[in-house]
Amino acid sequence: MMLVGLLYSSFATTSHTDGDTVVIELNSKSKITIYTTDRDALKDIERYDVNQMIKDLNTALKSKKIERIELEDANGKKYLKDTTIVFGEGSSAKTKIKIGNMELLVDAEDWDDLEDEFDDDLPVYKHEYEDRSIDRTDNSFNIDIGTNNWMEGGAFPDENNQNYAVKPWGSWYIALNSVNKTWLTGPLFMEWGMGVSWYNWKMQDADNLITKGDNNIEIVEAPTTTSSIYSKLTAPYINVSMVPVLDFSKGRKRVKNLERGSISFKSYKKQGIRLGLGGYAGYRIGGRAVYKYEEDGKKQKDKDSDSFYLNNFRYGVRAQIGYKGLDLFAQYDLNEVFAEGRGPAGSPGLNAITFGITL
Repeated sequence: MMLVGLLYSSFATTSHTDGDTVVIELNSKSKITIYTTDRDALKDIERYDVNQMIKDLNTALKSKKIERIELEDANGKKYLKDTTIVFGEGSSAKTKIKIGNMELLVDAEDWDDLEDEFDDDLPVYKHEYEDRSIDRTDNSFNIDIGTNNWMEGGAFPDENNQNYAVKPWGSWYIALNSVNKTWLTGPLFMEWGMGVSWYNWKMQDADNLITKGDNNIEIVEAPTTTSSIYSKLTAPYINVSMVPVLDFSKGRKRVKNLERGSISFKSYKKQGIRLGLGGYAGYRIGGRAVYKYEEDGKKQKDKDSDSFYLNNFRYGVRAQIGYKGLDLFAQYDLNEVFAEGRGPAGSPGLNAITFGITL
């Protein structure tokens, strides 16, 4: 505020026909010069943190040449009060993202350099397919997407018209996994890793609600005043898996690489046939019953978070088959979904089963 006061006191004595200039001498070697076209424009200086600007300028001059500093950037926010501007060349913009059969690599010394590359008309270099094999261990981030159900005595509950029958379409299974593929010998590999998954069991009849009774899971009818949309039970788990795989292409992949400046995008296309059979184990980290309905013309959703007598642990077998770019999987829990004797009344025990694809 003292700086602004000095500016106003000097303003009247430094007038020119097409603008005004204010010169503030700090010492024999330093001064601040401000040029403005009118008094209202000078008032805008109160919005800026001049002290921070000087500090950043002093830092910048130690590392590189600064020809010009503007008070505002394209959004008008640079050097506004409570804003931090960082100069320097030490940061790295190297970023690597790998999901399934795709990999994005950004390797630039500075993000500004990366922005300049897109302003220039750089050519896109296309590298044709090349063979690549696994020397020992390869890591990837995979996504399992599928549908899940549960079985009792080798049959699905809807075959016996049970009120806890599950609707396959809409009962989605999703898993996010970090998977390592280690070569053992010949075509034999071991796929091992960990991740997190979500079971979603959606009731075949949306009017059947899942509740936790005193001794077991109970299926109750929805209120007659509501129009049911869906009713489901969800259960998330943290998992580990180990699946021996016969990969007859011995891990070879066809790699297509697209490059533009500091950006490289690679897509991997697997080769041959892959067969795997192994196991997994998981620990439950939650549970929730969800009921979505419409009442008085408005859609509403009731959520009830609880254990619902769900088993804390799950373990089972996993089979997978792949051909070139397509991978399918199936999983079956060897232990029951609910604790012994705690499942829906009349059920001898429910085991989760899942089918889907791996991305």
